[in-house]
Amino acid sequence: MALRLDNVLLHYPTKVGTLNACAPRKFIMRLSALKLFLAALTLASFSAPISGQTLKERSFNVKAETEVMLDLTADAPRTSWALVGREAAVATLLVDGRYNQDVFLFAGERKFNYRVLLGRFQPGEHTLRIDLNRKRSASKAATVKFQDARFSFVDRGSPEYQALALAPIVYARPNTIGKFTDIPLLMWYETERTGRLTTFRYSIIFTNEDGGTQTSALMARWGRTTDIEWIYEVQIDADGRTKSATYQGVEHKTQNFKGREENGHPALYVVSDNNNVADHGDSEIMFRPWPIPFDLTHSSREEIMDRNPWIYPVMAAELEREGKISEASRGGNQMADPRHYLYLDASSELNGTAISFAVKLKSNPKWYESDLGINYYRIDRSEYFRTTVRMPAGTTLNQIERIAVRCDAAGNPKSGDEIKKLAAAECVLSTMNKAFMLDARFTPGRSLALRVKPVKLRIGEAIEVYERRGAR
Repeated sequence: MALRLDNVLLHYPTKVGTLNACAPRKFIMRLSALKLFLAALTLASFSAPISGQTLKERSFNVKAETEVMLDLTADAPRTSWALVGREAAVATLLVDGRYNQDVFLFAGERKFNYRVLLGRFQPGEHTLRIDLNRKRSASKAATVKFQDARFSFVDRGSPEYQALALAPIVYARPNTIGKFTDIPLLMWYETERTGRLTTFRYSIIFTNEDGGTQTSALMARWGRTTDIEWIYEVQIDADGRTKSATYQGVEHKTQNFKGREENGHPALYVVSDNNNVADHGDSEIMFRPWPIPFDLTHSSREEIMDRNPWIYPVMAAELEREGKISEASRGGNQMADPRHYLYLDASSELNGTAISFAVKLKSNPKWYESDLGINYYRIDRSEYFRTTVRMPAGTTLNQIERIAVRCDAAGNPKSGDEIKKLAAAECVLSTMNKAFMLDARFTPGRSLALRVKPVKLRIGEAIEVYERRGAR
């Protein structure tokens, strides 16, 4: 018979040859023992322990102190992030026999490149071992297929070394373990230099948030149901010494980091249902995302999702599995199919005001509103933002005829002073950058051609900012 382990065929005999009658008795006994051993080995190979079944081993050599990254290309047959019991296989990474992190294969059966940071290593040869973590994998996730495992090395001489060397390690929120929810998909960092000081700010895109803003409000206020949070900010001087380090704690409060580090990497623990963190905690699952640089000076945070469109199908899959998609929904913790929304990316300047959008289709007199008639669902923050407008099922981008923007008072002003301030309040729509829908694969399609000049609106005023050619 043939047993496949890590793409290597090990052949075992199914029948032992005939022995000479004069063969020594000891040889016969040894051969019988060998048969029993081979049978036991064959059985054990099909009955792997709950966790720790080794899938792959690779060695790498480090010539100087180096941050090491891993590109792991793999798929997990018969798994899907959208299906209960088949959510994902989990691969445990160990380096030199020590636990390094877990990788959730959220892309399921699709071959996908998972990019992780292994951490800082000293000169010498090191060994990476990848185990199938049966304990943490979905109940019906049986195996993982690896196509490639490639290492990248960044030493102190590289300009990106500091940003990688200070990137945080993130421990899973305990109440998500075994539930395949709110996992980190991507980490990025922004860089700000002032004189001799450099600040790195790290943020994470999570698949969702189990607490906090309701699903329909997420789509209206943020244009997505992933959760995007900054988690760690560190300032260093020209010699690389840390001058300050903070993190986003519970209730979005900025806290000084006083926790432990692992080879220079701060350890953070997700502790709230809306993915705020702490510098201490207890969790069995560790994530080490490979942080990428990104400049948000002229774009919304959601632009990072557009540049990494694979995030949208994962977002949609978690919504489906958690029962949050319903065409009959009218708000609350449910929404329509993510492909039935127009995604709008814009920037604004607001002063005690909030803006919303409305969309009209060809041959349809109705205007569809981003705020669903709810004050809280309006955009009440300045600078770049993303929102959505729910459209009827089957709507295509070519049917979008007009887009209007409206200005309202933010919150619910009641006192005389609050109402008096509104007399001079206004909304400024500075730019409109994108207007797109998701395609059949849940990835962003082309945008409408938008040519919008900055416009000012007083409270209660609405202005059309887009009209398809030939609409009138």
